[in-house]
This record gives sequence, C-alpha cells and structure tokens, in this order.
Amino acid sequence: IMVLMMMLNRAYNVLRAITYLPVGLFAVMQAAVPRQVLFLNSGTVVAVVITACLFMMFSTYSRSDSVRTVYTVFLLLSAGLAAQYCFLLFVPVFWIICIQMRVMGPRAFLASLMGVATVWIILFGTGIVTVADVRLPRITNIFEAIDMRSALYLLTATAVTAFMLLSSVLANVLKTIAYNARARAYNGALVLVAVAAVAAMALDYDNLLAYLPLLNVCAAYQITHYFVNHRYERQYIAVLAIVGVYVALYLWRLSL
Repeated sequence: IMVLMMMLNRAYNVLRAITYLPVGLFAVMQAAVPRQVLFLNSGTVVAVVITACLFMMFSTYSRSDSVRTVYTVFLLLSAGLAAQYCFLLFVPVFWIICIQMRVMGPRAFLASLMGVATVWIILFGTGIVTVADVRLPRITNIFEAIDMRSALYLLTATAVTAFMLLSSVLANVLKTIAYNARARAYNGALVLVAVAAVAAMALDYDNLLAYLPLLNVCAAYQITHYFVNHRYERQYIAVLAIVGVYVALYLWRLSL
C-alpha cells in the first residue's frame, strides 16, 4: 500500500510535492489498530485495489482511447466484489471518476460494464462458482464481533481519523480551486474516494474494518496536502502532534 501511495504521488504529483510524510502518517494510523497489520485481510485488499485503480485512472486523463485501462479498473473492482461486497460501492464511484478524468463516453462505459461482467462470466462459465455458491453478505454487528471495550476503541480511532480527513479536505478547498484542470481532477478523485469511504463506514459499520486502511490512505494524503499547501514555521510540531494522537490511541489499545 505504501509503495502504491508513493508511486501515485511521484507519477502524478497529486500533492504538489515529493514527500514521504503520507507514508509515515499511514504507517502510524495503521499501527494504531494492530489487527490491521498482523495478517492479510479485507481492508488490506480494498486499500491495495482502490489505490491501484486510482493509479491507472489518473493515466487516462483526457484520453478517450483509454478503454483498456477503464476495462481493467472495473475488472479489478468486480474481482474484489466476488470476495468482499464493499467493492460494489466503488463501481459508481469510479464511474464518476471517469467523468472527472474526461474519459467517460459510450466506449468507456461499455468497457466498464464488460470489465464488471467478465469476472462473473469466467466464474460461472467455467463452473468455478455456481448459483448455489452465491451468498448474501452476513451482517454481524461490530459490538457482537468484538468485545465492547475493543469496539469503543475501534470506533474512536476511526472517528479521529475521519475528523482529521474531513477537516483537511475543507482546509484544502480554496487552494485546490486554483489548480489547473488536471490537478483539480486528480484531487477531486482522491476527495471523492475519501468521502465515499467515510460514508460507507457510517452506513456499513458492521464491515468497518474493510474500509479502515483505505480511510487511512485518504487521510494521510489529505493531511499531507494540507501541510504542503499551508507552510509555516515549526510545522513539524503539528505533524508530531498528529503522530502523538495515534501513539496515545495505541497505548490505550495496549491497556484493553
């Protein structure tokens, strides 16, 4: 995930500066919820796939002939959907991103539909999956899945990250408006994914852990974007303060 974050910024300069700060912030945010880094889980897969899809979509800006890239993006989303239902939310999100990238047209839309359908045609057509194998998501209340104290900690950590994310987005609005069209499209796509992640966590809190690493990716980008846009003396104190918040959360977690 961290490699993809660096590749995304280096290739498209979405933060208007080359910095390792978003990677560092993401690492601290992830470490605050240890269960997210102990083993491969849905949240890790969601963050990897969505970040990779953003990397590919940014390359299509104002290129109406990039139908293969659009097809691949929706193929990945559909493959993820076969294992984790939260990917369904990001299908319409990436249709909007196609519009932001000025690539949406009849060919691109058909390519997206074909990308979604291909996975299911392969799964059903080869007999890997049958209709009987398809299951609706099993909804488990987060307070039943883990004990109350751990649930309270998880919700607090998530709320802190979401607050920092949305505050940074609002603080960056006036600066990003002044960017050129390409930069606005890139940042608009990042903001859209961030807002979608926050909304998904609020509406689908039973599946909160599947969205948490993606929320951390978005928050790390937006917080770094704020620091890049608003430079002032001893800025490192503000960065250390944010790190300190997550260290305090981690120490709380150790006491549970």
